[in-house]
Amino acid sequence: MSRRSIQVKAILSLGIVVGLGAVSTLAAWSGTATATSNITAAQISLGVGAAASSATTPSYTVPVSSVRWYPGVSAAAVVVVKNTSTVPMPFSIKGTITESGGAELGKAMNVVVKTGATLSGTAPNVTCAGGTTLVTKAAGAAFGAEVTRPTLVADASESLCVQYSLPAAAANNLQGTTTKLDLIFTATVGS
Repeated sequence: MSRRSIQVKAILSLGIVVGLGAVSTLAAWSGTATATSNITAAQISLGVGAAASSATTPSYTVPVSSVRWYPGVSAAAVVVVKNTSTVPMPFSIKGTITESGGAELGKAMNVVVKTGATLSGTAPNVTCAGGTTLVTKAAGAAFGAEVTRPTLVADASESLCVQYSLPAAAANNLQGTTTKLDLIFTATVGS
């Protein structure tokens, strides 16, 4: 036999041995376990209203629209901000003005937001007496920077006194004009 034929027979024999080994089967047993987490994200929400019991919706019209505005008039009302979510959260206050027409009635008004104040006086001169001033908007100016308030726990509220006034020096061209003054309360949690 030639050397070449011996090599071929050796390779074929090796193939038979490998082929027989591949045909054998192995039995494997297994078991499984599962760890499940059901997660519900908190919903962050604020309510506003005249009292804590009614501060359940995200919008409230401050009852000063019936005031007949002229120079020197002031009106004030209580606005309650309530944490209507299930987690503690701080909130902030920011004011905006939306003018109607060419005159700037909103810019001409003074606005003050206080905590711990009480309503004082009678129409057309109702003010927020005492307390701590949080937001001030002077006549002729826009609202200042956003003001951050402390954390409200779930279902807690903060009463704010909001005072609007038209200065005695208000321009004559403001007669018959309208404006919209918004106080925007924003709650933020997380980073």
